[in-house]
Amino acid sequence: MTRTPQPRPRPVRPWRQRLRRALDAETNELARPEDRARSRAGLLAAFATTLALVLGATAAWTDFDSAEHRAAAKATRLHHLDALLLTSTSTTTDRIDTATSRYHATATWTYPAGQQQSGTVGLGRQAQAGSTVGVWVADTGRLTAAPAGTADLVSDAVVVGVLATGLLLVLIAGGLGLRLRALDHRADTAWQRSWAELEPVWTGRASRRHGTDGPRPS
Repeated sequence: MTRTPQPRPRPVRPWRQRLRRALDAETNELARPEDRARSRAGLLAAFATTLALVLGATAAWTDFDSAEHRAAAKATRLHHLDALLLTSTSTTTDRIDTATSRYHATATWTYPAGQQQSGTVGLGRQAQAGSTVGVWVADTGRLTAAPAGTADLVSDAVVVGVLATGLLLVLIAGGLGLRLRALDHRADTAWQRSWAELEPVWTGRASRRHGTDGPRPS
Protein backbone atom coordinates (compact mmCIF):
# COMPACT_ATOMS: atom_id res chain seq x y z
CA MET A 1 0.00 0.00 0.00
CA THR A 2 1.55 3.25 -1.12
CA ARG A 3 1.29 6.38 0.92
CA THR A 4 -0.01 9.53 -0.65
CA PRO A 5 2.79 12.11 -0.50
CA GLN A 6 1.89 14.93 1.82
CA PRO A 7 2.25 18.41 0.36
CA ARG A 8 5.17 20.29 1.75
CA PRO A 9 4.30 23.35 3.78
CA ARG A 10 4.99 26.52 1.93
CA PRO A 11 7.81 28.48 3.56
CA VAL A 12 6.81 31.75 5.09
CA ARG A 13 8.53 34.67 3.44
CA PRO A 14 10.72 36.72 5.77
CA TRP A 15 8.81 39.95 5.24
CA ARG A 16 5.52 38.23 6.07
CA GLN A 17 7.02 36.71 9.18
CA ARG A 18 8.28 40.11 10.33
CA LEU A 19 4.90 41.68 9.57
CA ARG A 20 3.04 39.05 11.57
CA ARG A 21 5.51 39.45 14.41
CA ALA A 22 5.09 43.23 14.39
CA LEU A 23 1.30 42.81 14.53
CA ASP A 24 1.55 40.21 17.35
CA ALA A 25 0.01 37.62 15.01
CA GLU A 26 2.97 35.24 15.08
CA THR A 27 2.52 31.96 16.99
CA ASN A 28 6.10 31.56 18.14
CA GLU A 29 6.70 30.91 21.82
CA LEU A 30 10.39 31.73 21.44
CA ALA A 31 9.73 35.24 20.17
CA ARG A 32 10.73 37.75 22.82
CA PRO A 33 9.06 41.12 23.40
CA GLU A 34 12.25 42.75 22.08
CA ASP A 35 11.91 40.77 18.82
CA ARG A 36 8.38 42.02 18.35
CA ALA A 37 9.51 45.55 19.17
CA ARG A 38 12.26 45.29 16.53
CA SER A 39 9.72 44.15 13.95
CA ARG A 40 7.42 47.03 14.84
CA ALA A 41 10.34 49.46 14.56
CA GLY A 42 11.20 48.10 11.12
CA LEU A 43 7.57 48.30 10.00
CA LEU A 44 7.32 51.88 11.24
CA ALA A 45 10.59 52.78 9.49
CA ALA A 46 9.28 51.31 6.22
CA PHE A 47 6.06 53.33 6.53
CA ALA A 48 8.03 56.47 7.38
CA THR A 49 10.32 55.90 4.37
CA THR A 50 7.30 55.67 2.06
CA LEU A 51 5.90 58.84 3.60
CA ALA A 52 9.28 60.56 3.13
CA LEU A 53 9.27 59.69 -0.57
CA VAL A 54 5.75 61.08 -0.93
CA LEU A 55 6.69 64.27 0.92
CA GLY A 56 9.84 64.64 -1.19
CA ALA A 57 7.84 64.31 -4.39
CA THR A 58 5.28 66.79 -3.05
CA ALA A 59 8.04 69.28 -2.19
CA ALA A 60 9.52 68.92 -5.67
CA TRP A 61 6.15 69.46 -7.37
CA THR A 62 5.32 72.44 -5.13
CA ASP A 63 8.69 74.04 -5.91
CA PHE A 64 8.25 73.46 -9.65
CA ASP A 65 4.70 74.84 -9.66
CA SER A 66 5.61 78.00 -7.73
CA ALA A 67 8.78 78.56 -9.78
CA GLU A 68 6.83 78.12 -13.00
CA HIS A 69 4.32 80.77 -11.91
CA ARG A 70 7.14 83.14 -10.96
CA ALA A 71 8.87 82.57 -14.29
CA ALA A 72 5.62 83.19 -16.17
CA ALA A 73 5.01 86.39 -14.24
CA LYS A 74 8.56 87.54 -14.89
CA ALA A 75 8.28 86.71 -18.60
CA THR A 76 5.37 89.15 -18.95
CA ARG A 77 7.76 91.97 -17.98
CA LEU A 78 10.55 90.88 -20.34
CA HIS A 79 10.97 91.46 -24.06
CA HIS A 80 12.98 89.52 -26.63
CA LEU A 81 14.66 91.78 -29.20
CA ASP A 82 17.19 91.61 -32.03
CA ALA A 83 20.37 93.49 -31.16
CA LEU A 84 23.02 94.63 -33.65
CA LEU A 85 26.60 93.73 -32.78
CA LEU A 86 28.93 96.71 -32.89
CA THR A 87 32.05 94.58 -32.33
CA SER A 88 33.07 91.03 -33.06
CA THR A 89 32.89 88.55 -30.23
CA SER A 90 35.78 88.02 -27.82
CA THR A 91 36.43 85.21 -25.38
CA THR A 92 34.83 86.10 -22.07
CA THR A 93 36.82 86.23 -18.85
CA ASP A 94 33.70 86.35 -16.68
CA ARG A 95 33.57 83.04 -14.83
CA ILE A 96 30.12 83.68 -13.44
CA ASP A 97 28.27 82.87 -16.65
CA THR A 98 30.76 80.74 -18.56
CA ALA A 99 28.30 77.84 -18.70
CA THR A 100 26.14 79.64 -21.28
CA SER A 101 28.18 82.63 -22.46
CA ARG A 102 31.67 81.80 -23.67
CA TYR A 103 31.93 84.99 -25.74
CA HIS A 104 30.89 88.60 -25.38
CA ALA A 105 30.49 91.61 -27.64
CA THR A 106 29.13 95.15 -27.61
CA ALA A 107 25.66 95.45 -29.11
CA THR A 108 22.95 98.06 -29.59
CA TRP A 109 19.15 97.77 -29.63
CA THR A 110 16.10 100.00 -29.48
CA TYR A 111 13.69 99.73 -26.54
CA PRO A 112 11.43 101.40 -25.53
CA ALA A 113 10.41 102.77 -28.88
CA GLY A 114 12.81 105.47 -30.06
CA GLN A 115 15.34 104.93 -27.25
CA GLN A 116 18.74 103.61 -28.30
CA GLN A 117 20.42 101.29 -25.82
CA SER A 118 23.81 99.59 -25.83
CA GLY A 119 25.72 97.19 -23.68
CA THR A 120 27.80 94.03 -23.51
CA VAL A 121 25.94 90.84 -24.36
CA GLY A 122 27.02 87.29 -23.68
CA LEU A 123 26.95 84.74 -26.49
CA GLY A 124 27.46 81.03 -26.76
CA ARG A 125 29.00 81.26 -30.23
CA GLN A 126 31.30 83.51 -32.20
CA ALA A 127 29.78 86.29 -34.31
CA GLN A 128 31.04 89.15 -36.42
CA ALA A 129 30.28 92.85 -36.11
CA GLY A 130 27.13 93.79 -38.03
CA SER A 131 25.29 90.54 -37.27
CA THR A 132 22.18 90.39 -35.12
CA VAL A 133 21.61 88.37 -31.98
CA GLY A 134 18.62 87.87 -29.70
CA VAL A 135 18.64 89.59 -26.30
CA TRP A 136 16.22 89.87 -23.39
CA VAL A 137 15.49 93.31 -21.92
CA ALA A 138 13.31 94.60 -19.10
CA ASP A 139 10.61 97.26 -19.43
CA THR A 140 13.32 99.90 -18.96
CA GLY A 141 15.28 98.54 -21.93
CA ARG A 142 18.16 97.22 -19.83
CA LEU A 143 19.64 93.81 -20.49
CA THR A 144 18.37 91.02 -18.25
CA ALA A 145 18.62 87.26 -18.00
CA ALA A 146 16.28 85.12 -20.05
CA PRO A 147 13.30 83.62 -18.20
CA ALA A 148 14.01 80.20 -16.75
CA GLY A 149 13.18 77.34 -19.08
CA THR A 150 11.25 74.20 -18.19
CA ALA A 151 14.44 72.13 -17.99
CA ASP A 152 15.95 74.52 -15.44
CA LEU A 153 12.76 74.52 -13.38
CA VAL A 154 12.60 70.71 -13.39
CA SER A 155 16.26 70.47 -12.41
CA ASP A 156 15.80 72.83 -9.47
CA ALA A 157 12.65 71.00 -8.35
CA VAL A 158 14.45 67.65 -8.45
CA VAL A 159 17.21 69.06 -6.25
CA VAL A 160 14.64 70.31 -3.74
CA GLY A 161 12.87 66.95 -3.72
CA VAL A 162 16.10 64.99 -3.29
CA LEU A 163 17.29 67.24 -0.44
CA ALA A 164 13.95 67.03 1.36
CA THR A 165 13.78 63.26 0.96
CA GLY A 166 17.41 62.82 2.01
CA LEU A 167 16.90 64.89 5.16
CA LEU A 168 13.83 62.87 6.14
CA LEU A 169 15.62 59.58 5.46
CA VAL A 170 18.54 60.66 7.65
CA LEU A 171 16.12 61.43 10.48
CA ILE A 172 14.36 58.09 10.00
CA ALA A 173 17.63 56.17 9.96
CA GLY A 174 18.82 57.98 13.08
CA GLY A 175 15.59 57.28 14.94
CA LEU A 176 15.61 53.63 13.89
CA GLY A 177 19.23 53.25 14.97
CA LEU A 178 18.51 54.72 18.41
CA ARG A 179 15.47 52.49 18.83
CA LEU A 180 17.35 49.33 17.87
CA ARG A 181 20.24 50.25 20.16
CA ALA A 182 17.83 50.68 23.06
CA LEU A 183 16.24 47.30 22.28
CA ASP A 184 19.65 45.64 22.11
CA HIS A 185 20.52 47.09 25.51
CA ARG A 186 17.21 45.87 26.91
CA ALA A 187 17.77 42.39 25.46
CA ASP A 188 21.29 42.22 26.94
CA THR A 189 19.99 43.27 30.33
CA ALA A 190 17.24 40.65 30.21
CA TRP A 191 19.72 37.97 29.14
CA GLN A 192 22.12 38.80 31.97
CA ARG A 193 19.25 38.69 34.47
CA SER A 194 18.05 35.33 33.14
CA TRP A 195 21.58 33.91 33.09
CA ALA A 196 22.16 35.00 36.67
CA GLU A 197 19.10 32.96 37.66
CA LEU A 198 19.77 29.89 35.49
CA GLU A 199 23.57 29.64 35.61
CA PRO A 200 23.78 28.10 39.13
CA VAL A 201 21.29 25.41 38.12
CA TRP A 202 22.86 24.84 34.71
CA THR A 203 26.40 24.45 36.01
CA GLY A 204 25.35 22.50 39.15
CA ARG A 205 26.61 25.12 41.56
CA ALA A 206 23.21 25.30 43.20
CA SER A 207 23.20 21.51 43.90
CA ARG A 208 26.72 21.55 45.32
CA ARG A 209 25.85 24.53 47.42
CA HIS A 210 23.01 22.55 49.05
CA GLY A 211 25.11 19.36 49.41
CA THR A 212 23.40 17.45 46.62
CA ASP A 213 24.80 16.16 43.41
CA GLY A 214 21.83 16.29 41.11
CA PRO A 215 22.10 15.76 37.42
CA ARG A 216 22.81 18.73 35.18
CA PRO A 217 19.69 19.70 33.26
CA SER A 218 19.73 18.75 29.62
